[in-house]
Amino acid sequence: MPFSGSSSFTSPTRVARTTVRPTARWRAALLVSLVSVVSIISLGLATPADFRTRALLGLVPIAVAVLTSVMTTAVVTGVMLALYIALQLIDPTPSGGWAVVGPLLIGTGGLLGVLIARRREEQQARIQAVVDIAEATQRAVMRALPDHVGDLHIADFYQPAARAARVGGDWYDFQPSPHGVRAVLGDVSGKGLPAVSASASLLGAFREAGYHEADEREVARRLEIAMQRYSAWARVMGEEELPDAFSTALLLHFPPGVDAVDIVNFGHEPPLVVGADGRVHTPDVPPGVPLGMGALGAELPEPVRLPFRPGDTLVLFTDGVTECRDDDGVFYPVRERLPGLVERLPADAPPGELLRRIALDLHGHRHGPPSDDTAITVIRRTAGRVAPYVTPSDAVLYEPADSAALYAEDAEESQYATDMRERACPSRSTSSTKAIA
Repeated sequence: MPFSGSSSFTSPTRVARTTVRPTARWRAALLVSLVSVVSIISLGLATPADFRTRALLGLVPIAVAVLTSVMTTAVVTGVMLALYIALQLIDPTPSGGWAVVGPLLIGTGGLLGVLIARRREEQQARIQAVVDIAEATQRAVMRALPDHVGDLHIADFYQPAARAARVGGDWYDFQPSPHGVRAVLGDVSGKGLPAVSASASLLGAFREAGYHEADEREVARRLEIAMQRYSAWARVMGEEELPDAFSTALLLHFPPGVDAVDIVNFGHEPPLVVGADGRVHTPDVPPGVPLGMGALGAELPEPVRLPFRPGDTLVLFTDGVTECRDDDGVFYPVRERLPGLVERLPADAPPGELLRRIALDLHGHRHGPPSDDTAITVIRRTAGRVAPYVTPSDAVLYEPADSAALYAEDAEESQYATDMRERACPSRSTSSTKAIA
């Protein structure tokens, strides 16, 4: 996976576009045409004079159509016709009929090539539309993160096990709120589309509850409800792959103006803390039951407050890190490896550099392609105090009876909207009209 110097280089993998640049098309057409022409002329020189191979030039547009556009195929057809006529002038065929048959064959080949190229471009356009929709959907689920959220400097890495995927069973996000910054990182049981659907449900619940709720326990409860609701939906829909889903997770809350972090551990790997002095330790964050297990009567885990001062760094990760195996089947020892990686870092290295070294070290340890989704998040508290979020106090809420006015672009449309509103709600027509005016 490519890396860059930015601390946010690790946003989820972008699905590669399937389109080919025009310059690449022309190069492909030129290469195929040259190879084909040379082969046909060489075959003509090696065969008897009565065996007219130059008519095979009609196959060149068909070969080119597989790789290039309709326009390129048409241009190649014209070039092949011109080449055939030139060869006829240089070395006329014994039978005059070939002067007509040859161009006819090349024209037929060109027509077939154009049809093939057009069909291929239509299919490619449909595929690209599906890819664009899938990419937009994945970006809505796992959105890109900024470098800074409040006084937190962050960097994230995500590598789904599925190729060309952007999301998977691992999920994480940051949510600024009037109550401070909240963060979450979790791992849904199972794989494939059901795990993605469960992740989307949890992320949606986190973004809403993380913004509106002041109490971390209430955010945890909302996540538990979201997991249970998804499991109930999966059972109704007959999704046998994930009928009783659960998710481990770490829920973090960075209260404003406090050098601390509150962590709720839903059966997840505890984070690692890198102090401002470079020392690495594992905090005491007792694991509770995973999300989705509350229906069994288990109590939700309680928040644990830890000191988190400027210069301190949190490293969060999923089991795609701890269960990564080498050639001998040995798991990646992230807790033992991290101190050495930190020691070799410059003092002013951003979180993205630490993350880059962890990801590269993990990649060097791994045997073969990843078998599980991998997510890593590095969070560093900076010295400056930055407001994490500005609550929109001037938001205007429109009631349904007033919504028609939003579409009025001139006086006539405004009057039409008023008339329609009077029919729908006569008792409010007077006050609504005054509000619009």
